[in-house]
Amino acid sequence: MGEWYPVSGFKEVDSLKKGIVESYSEQKGFGFIMRDDGEKAFFYRASINMGGYKTLNIGDRVRFELKENVRGPEAIQVTKI
Repeated sequence: MGEWYPVSGFKEVDSLKKGIVESYSEQKGFGFIMRDDGEKAFFYRASINMGGYKTLNIGDRVRFELKENVRGPEAIQVTKI
């Protein structure tokens, strides 16, 4: 496994995963992705890669980098495909 990065609190697990948005709350600014490997990953609105207002819909197919933080897997650099 990679090293812990104390500044960000993340360690790299893998990159360029794919999955489907399982849930997303516009009001709360976060959601969950069902990864192609059957596991879930949390994501924040700030992690969505798009111009303008950042939002995703349930069922959107996405690719993302996967990081592990103290709460579990987190998707970052989330891009709709």
